[in-house]
Amino acid sequence: MEKRVRTRRATLAGLAGTFAGVVAVACGGEAAPAAKPAEPTKAPAAAPTAAKPAEPTKAPAAQPTTAPAAAQSGGAKTLPDAKIAWETFRGGDGTWPELMIKTFKEKFPNVTVEYRPIALDNNNQQSAYPKMLAAAQAGSLGDLHAWDPSHWQMYQAAKRKIIAPVDDLIARDKYDLAQFFKPFIDYQKWQGKTWGLPSWGWTGQDGFLYNTQLLEAAGAKLPDPKSPDWTMAKLYDIVVQVGKYMQKTNGFGLWTTLPSSPGTTTFTRAFNGDKFSEDGKKAILTDPAAKEAMRWVYDLSNKEKVIAHAENMPKDISADQMFVNGQIAITHQGSLGVFNINKLNKDGALKFQSVLFPKRKDGKRPSELRGGTWNINAASKATDQTWEFLKHIVSKDGALAFNTMSGNQANVRPDIMKDKYFADPNFQNYLENFEGAMVHIIPSNLRGMELDPVFAEKGNPWYFGKVGFEDGLKTWNDELQRILDQPEL
Repeated sequence: MEKRVRTRRATLAGLAGTFAGVVAVACGGEAAPAAKPAEPTKAPAAAPTAAKPAEPTKAPAAQPTTAPAAAQSGGAKTLPDAKIAWETFRGGDGTWPELMIKTFKEKFPNVTVEYRPIALDNNNQQSAYPKMLAAAQAGSLGDLHAWDPSHWQMYQAAKRKIIAPVDDLIARDKYDLAQFFKPFIDYQKWQGKTWGLPSWGWTGQDGFLYNTQLLEAAGAKLPDPKSPDWTMAKLYDIVVQVGKYMQKTNGFGLWTTLPSSPGTTTFTRAFNGDKFSEDGKKAILTDPAAKEAMRWVYDLSNKEKVIAHAENMPKDISADQMFVNGQIAITHQGSLGVFNINKLNKDGALKFQSVLFPKRKDGKRPSELRGGTWNINAASKATDQTWEFLKHIVSKDGALAFNTMSGNQANVRPDIMKDKYFADPNFQNYLENFEGAMVHIIPSNLRGMELDPVFAEKGNPWYFGKVGFEDGLKTWNDELQRILDQPEL
């Protein structure tokens, strides 16, 4: 135990020295460094059909590089003495927060940052938000925390005036938001204001991983994904072809994240539709475009019977493990899935490649951004100090370490993507979506937490073929609409 502590401290000291040196060069030793789904430390639970994804594989912390001074500019030259509290459930094993606090303290020795980890119940991040809300009501919530838009929390925190917008701070410091992929900045905005800076983030389940050996054995070949031949109709045919081959060994052609809310969004967008209207007031699963998408999935599951789901999969194994074992040929995954599969595929026996969805009529590849935000407490008495610390942890070096040290997937900055942590070509394929990823539609009444469970409750019987296509889809859509028709929270 003592040896482990010494080793950890030595590692922190080495990283801190490198990090602090870079900060001093980039900022002239005077200003703090400036700088996206269970996503979170883990990807969001897709549905009861999906096993909980594993944390991304860890990689050695990369050597920071000096960012341009312009990108790091802004902020007061000196900061008054202060003590601020950083309250979060995204600290991993605590090593990353320790490094962030140490390197910030070296720059601003008169500002003390207290790290307050929020314990999760059964590793469920949803358990953190009621604790944060109770602390806010009691006046004890820290100065910096995370209310994630992917989990509908940022909007409630803003509405309740728990968090403060940062637009004035951005303008004052001429803070360069172009450091981040634009969709992750868009994700911080609501009602004309910017409520924070990106923490974790990825582009959702916007592609597929496929077993190259199984497709070859089945005689199936994917066309060039950049060609007009790569269509949802072609993908359907490939899934059927490889699925029929897999039936010989009780395997499956495809696994998807349906009927989860993010998975449903991506598939309906693949057919130029969506699950909700743009104003967030209507459920539109029964509209023609969305209905075409749902028919695509329903037929593969119930007519062709080539999709793996909770009703026909073994109960003691995850879909990811089945893919690694060669029991599923194609799996619906986003960039986070590459890390999860690599972690399971330790011996490299599985040979697989990634591919994005075919392009839509508008030229976009369907996706639904998943991401988080770091927010400043509206009641903070040390806003400037908290803002400087916020910029510190989302800087290039902070964001890279957030990935490599804490187990969070934070694909929010272009300048970290050349690090060896992201070098896998199967991950690199997903970068095409990062500049133009599609954000989610916010329910107009902010009842996202009530809407999400409906996708499993009404979607699973439909997906499993226990109800007919038309009746099941209408029941599902009607229940979503019933919630959307309720008053705003």
